[in-house]
Amino acid sequence: MDTTTAVVIFIFVISIFSGMGNNQGYHQPANRPTFPTAPVTAPSPVAVPSPLPGQPDPTFASVGGAATQPAIQNYIQRYRSSDQSLAISTSLVRHAETYNMNPKLVAALIARESKFNPRALSSSGAGGLGQLLPSTAKGLGVNDVFDIDQNAMGTTRYFRSLIDRFKGNVNFAIAGYLEGPNAILRNNGYSTRTGTYVNDILTIYNKI
Repeated sequence: MDTTTAVVIFIFVISIFSGMGNNQGYHQPANRPTFPTAPVTAPSPVAVPSPLPGQPDPTFASVGGAATQPAIQNYIQRYRSSDQSLAISTSLVRHAETYNMNPKLVAALIARESKFNPRALSSSGAGGLGQLLPSTAKGLGVNDVFDIDQNAMGTTRYFRSLIDRFKGNVNFAIAGYLEGPNAILRNNGYSTRTGTYVNDILTIYNKI
């Protein structure tokens, strides 16, 4: 065997043994990330109870829609003149239809808030029929809270948004009007004081 052949054989043998040792001592890292085998879902929202038995249906057609205007107008006349009663009831029913809202519920809420006084103003700055705060009124597109039609629109629209947020639970929507919806969601309920407010409105509703 000549020298050149011996060198080639030596290099070949060395390369084989070198390849066999490449993975010696290797271990998969203990902190290697793993991946879920199923999609990760977002946390469930706060559970809100379904409408309770005996709660009024919040939809416009549930009480006869526009046919409720005479009854609402007659109830308002306990507190306001015939002309104002007509103006308020007309606005309430029209906007209730627009937002698919039970007009008697809106009327009952307004009766509790202001006794249908379009010029009512609270110490906190809430004004008009539905006692809308300036920031709330602005978000609802109400430029003048003392305007009967604008306030009726804003109150109805806001009430409807609460009904939707609480998935049709009328009691929670009414409570949210007083305490704010976030407080109701956070506590999954409302205080005894707010409970009195809710009951007052439902009592008025049954009288209209």
